[in-house]
Amino acid sequence: MHDLRSFTDELEKNGELVRISKAVDRRFELPALLVQLEKIGKAFIFENVRDASFPLIGGVLTSAERLGRSIGQDISAGYTHREHAKTYAEGVQSRVEPVVVETAPVKEVVITGDEIDLSKLPVPTFFELDSGPFITGAVGLSRDPEHGQINMGFYRGWITGKDTLVVNASSMSDLRQIYAAADEVGGQMPIALAIGVPPALLMCASGKTPPGVSELAIAGGLTGEPVELVKCETSDLLVPANAEIIIEGMVDTSNRVENTLGEFADQYGPEMAPITTVTAITHRKDAMYYSIMAGRNAEHNSIGAVSAYGMQNVVETTLREHFPNIKEINVACEPKLGTMLHMFISIDKSNDDEPGKLLDAAFATHAGLFPVGMVTKRIVIVDSDIDVYDLEDVEWAIWSRLSRADKIRAIPDVHSWEMERCTDENQASARVAIDATIDMDKLDKLVRPVIPGAADIKLDDYL
Repeated sequence: MHDLRSFTDELEKNGELVRISKAVDRRFELPALLVQLEKIGKAFIFENVRDASFPLIGGVLTSAERLGRSIGQDISAGYTHREHAKTYAEGVQSRVEPVVVETAPVKEVVITGDEIDLSKLPVPTFFELDSGPFITGAVGLSRDPEHGQINMGFYRGWITGKDTLVVNASSMSDLRQIYAAADEVGGQMPIALAIGVPPALLMCASGKTPPGVSELAIAGGLTGEPVELVKCETSDLLVPANAEIIIEGMVDTSNRVENTLGEFADQYGPEMAPITTVTAITHRKDAMYYSIMAGRNAEHNSIGAVSAYGMQNVVETTLREHFPNIKEINVACEPKLGTMLHMFISIDKSNDDEPGKLLDAAFATHAGLFPVGMVTKRIVIVDSDIDVYDLEDVEWAIWSRLSRADKIRAIPDVHSWEMERCTDENQASARVAIDATIDMDKLDKLVRPVIPGAADIKLDDYL
């Protein structure tokens, strides 16, 4: 299994990583550089972050191709997020349980008591109105009281002091439920943040996992070998042995504060979350701090797409049972499309009523852990000659084949997730359903120009 540094070494050998030795300030200057590096597809190591004791690494998993490479997939013929969703589904089915080890690289340095100082980490302040510096690339680990297993997910962490931070949990995260369970038994619970973990763990922290299924076991299934875990210094939690840095803490769920960070859909998102007091920090002697550039940026959205495309598999299986003539489904998690998901479905329809029925069924589908309608803003049905993975092709279909007003429907007052900030006071907003298929009586009139055999003729063969 690749750990973070071995995959980073591979990227550097291939000329895909940039090292920056010039001193940079972690507040605004560093994030401005992260954005530019991600736009040109470069991973990076900042070796000299002012007033920090560790270098900062990131930009590692900015594409589906890198997701695949990091877990040993053959990407020679290309590799898409859709293909990665299938790889992830196979990992879920072929889970390998983690193993516990006695010693680990992340235990080389152990810091407790008055020596704890979170300011030594090169944690950026990303945007103008952020509450302060945020840990964005850590995998949070806590214990699920219902199933007794270690739960893992991505949770942003606002550093509030030398030994305090706030670990946020969205409404659809397992951690929100674990916080609620802790509330009922006194409000105290241990938590750990693992920074710089193997790429397979980053993917599984992002993916949505059925209750009772271990994300750690899925990571083992993705790579074919067990994840090694080691016990925390100050709790019974188990954490990745090959992480770069571990922050251990005790959460007080009765003490909650509001905080704000610029989010992936290019808007600010306030959250209320409890204060965590740090009880220990352990790390490798030459540890690197891993950070994901917040907001609408490549690595954030590439890793986040693991969840969206995992949802796609569930939706596709459900809908095909009733609509076998579906050709393709694309659940798009595109920053340019805003906060919500958009679903594009192509179909060889048998009549003009079928797209409307499919739209209703798609919005009503339950995507494993949450309803499609809760997180999906728009669903568009197109004909089978439209490439649902080409957003320009979908837009062409909408504005070239849609004639009647009843083929566009606004669905009012749908309960939405909290990431959609434009909702009303009841957390409700509108959804859009579009039938962009050709009316059956216009099939001969709206034929697309096609070059016969074009797919088999390659320009490279002529150069």
